[in-house]
Amino acid sequence: MKSKHRKIRKLWYAVILVLIASICICLGILFAKDQKRKSTAAVSSSPTASVTAVPSASPSPSASLSEEPAEAPSEETAEPTEEPTAEQNTAAEPASSLSSEFTDTSSLLILANKKNRLPEGYVPADLVDAGIPCTNGSAVMRAPAAAALQQMYNAAAADGVSLAISSAYRSESYQSSLYNNYVSMYGEAGADAISSRPGYSDHQTGLAADFVEGGDADFNESFENTVSGKWLASHAHLYGFIMRYPQGKESITGYNYEPWHFRYVGIDSASAIYSAGADETFEEYYQVPGGDYAG
Repeated sequence: MKSKHRKIRKLWYAVILVLIASICICLGILFAKDQKRKSTAAVSSSPTASVTAVPSASPSPSASLSEEPAEAPSEETAEPTEEPTAEQNTAAEPASSLSSEFTDTSSLLILANKKNRLPEGYVPADLVDAGIPCTNGSAVMRAPAAAALQQMYNAAAADGVSLAISSAYRSESYQSSLYNNYVSMYGEAGADAISSRPGYSDHQTGLAADFVEGGDADFNESFENTVSGKWLASHAHLYGFIMRYPQGKESITGYNYEPWHFRYVGIDSASAIYSAGADETFEEYYQVPGGDYAG
C-alpha cells in the first residue's frame, strides 16, 4: 500500500515539474518576442540613424545662415533693371568728395552745377530784397549778396552806369517750370545748354543775379558790349561777384557763355578768381567737378 502511494507522489512531482518547465519556456518565449519588438521600434523611430548612415550631398541649411558668403553680391546686380532717367543719374552723383565749404548751405561758396545738386527744396534762410532796380518788379538774394549788390550799384552809378537785374533767387519749383518750358521749346539738350534742371541752379543759392539793360542785348552774348556788361566784367570782382559762365568754358561750367550772369562769392574769393584770369571759372579755380550731368 505504501509503495503505491509513493508512486502516485512521484507521478505528481513529475507532472508539476513538467508544468513549471512549460511555464518557464512560455515566459522565455514571450520575453524574447517583447525585446525584439522594442528593438525594432527603437531602430525605426530613431532620427539620427538615417542621418549618420547616409550623409547628405547638399550643405546644411543652418550652415549657410551662420557663415559668410564666399563672394559678396555685385553692385551691378543690386541696381534696378529699369534704365534711370538723366535726373536720377545726377541725383545719384556723390558729393562726399567736395569740401564742406562747397556743400554747406550757409557758405558763400556753396556749389550748384550739373555735378552737384543742392539739398531738395533748399531755400536760403537769409533772403532779403536785392535793393536795386529789377525789371520783373523785385528780386531777393541772400543778405551778404544783396548788401554787396547795392554797393556795386552805387559804384556803377558814380561811373555813370545804371545797373538793373531781371532776377536773382529762384525757388526749385520756379526753376522746374522754367526748365520744362525750355524743354518744350528746344528739347532737353537745348534746354540743358541754357537752363538748369531743378535743384542744380546757381540762382537757387540766392547768390546769383542776371543783369539786363532792357534792350536787344538782354540774355544775349552781345550783352558783353553793353555799358553794363563792360563795367561788370571789369569791376564786379571788386564787390565779390564773378562772371559765372565765361566764354569758351562750356565744357567746364556745363553752360553756354552768359556775360550777364554774375555770382557772389565774397570779395577775397572773387578777386583771387579774377586774378587767375578774366575767364577763370569757379570749377577751375577750386578744382571741383563740373561739365555736363552725369550719365
